[in-house]
Amino acid sequence: MRLTGLRLMGLAVGLAIPGLADPPSAQDILHQAGAAIGELKAVRYQAHGEAGGALALRVPKMDGTVTMIRVPAGENVKLRLDAQVTPPMQSQPVTLQLASDGKKVTMTEHTAKVFIQSDLPGGGLLLNNAAPLLLSELAAARPFEREAKAVSLQHAGAERVGDVDCDIVHAVFAPGGDEVRWYIAKTDHLPRRVQRIIQTPVGRTTITTTLLTLDTQPQVQEEAFRLEKPAGFEEPVFAQPGAGGGDLLPVGNEAPDWTLKDASGNAVTLKGLRGKVVLLDFWATWCAPCRQAMPGVQKLYEKYKGKPVAIFGVNCLERGPADPAGMMTKAGFTYPQLLNANEVAAVYRVQGIPAFYLIGPDGKILMASSGYSPDRERQIDALIEKTLQSMPGQ
Repeated sequence: MRLTGLRLMGLAVGLAIPGLADPPSAQDILHQAGAAIGELKAVRYQAHGEAGGALALRVPKMDGTVTMIRVPAGENVKLRLDAQVTPPMQSQPVTLQLASDGKKVTMTEHTAKVFIQSDLPGGGLLLNNAAPLLLSELAAARPFEREAKAVSLQHAGAERVGDVDCDIVHAVFAPGGDEVRWYIAKTDHLPRRVQRIIQTPVGRTTITTTLLTLDTQPQVQEEAFRLEKPAGFEEPVFAQPGAGGGDLLPVGNEAPDWTLKDASGNAVTLKGLRGKVVLLDFWATWCAPCRQAMPGVQKLYEKYKGKPVAIFGVNCLERGPADPAGMMTKAGFTYPQLLNANEVAAVYRVQGIPAFYLIGPDGKILMASSGYSPDRERQIDALIEKTLQSMPGQ
């Protein structure tokens, strides 16, 4: 409590003024939160997650329950998620389940009756489908490690989340870069909300996860972290990410020719693009990692306009009626789309999406990769630049 000095008759008198207690520092709040998380063995919460800003029309809203077990540093997460997911520009939610037992990740999507499983660490890409609901810091061995290195860390006041009074801690990780706002309960010092502020190529985006309930002593069975394939569900093979592309067509091979129609009904052939560098992004409207990759593809499209570079979204693997061209238009993306490409995807061995092929002016494959990574745009950009430099007249 702050003491205010008052000098009377030559004597210093300390008066305690109610309501003038020093507020806790941001560092102290996060230290207490980290200590409280360190006492947890498992946690279960119900939450709501959604995006705002530039990616509001590309990230689904999610409501569901997440169960996690804290694991030592270096070990893969154990979690279970049961959620209702409402894709952008749709009103009907789909049922999604995700589980990780530390060795593999499994996912079931009940509306489309799809079951996917993949070994870790590559299978961690599947967890991107649940990003708006995941508050992984509650199970982390070293929570708030990134915040400790932030360029700015401030106590940003207080706010009530549900019926819980919380202190707000605002961290800026780099000037003009990503930020985060943590809402930490004043009572048990555990998070009740996190707002992640991300700078994307198409603008500032927020992803907010709000806890509706929190159980710090749940009864957890190991079987919860494994999902069995339900009867009647399809099981596509999930291609592992990487520059080599896993089971995708090998680099150096000639890319198989195809003919596809664009959104205006015009036929496009790969043979007709000979002499250009061609980037193909295989995607589907239901795929959250595909939407995460789109701002980077748009940025490449804008950069190489007017140069011998052709960039296409290749829509495939839809699970029902969809309007991919309409979705792209509403989201503000302008790079051209090729539609109804399931047969082409099969020939190109596309099993996990997004999948990227970069094809040289001679028609040979320069790169094949599967899965979303923030570095993918940089890798593709560098390879396009290198290829253009080797082309006569460029």
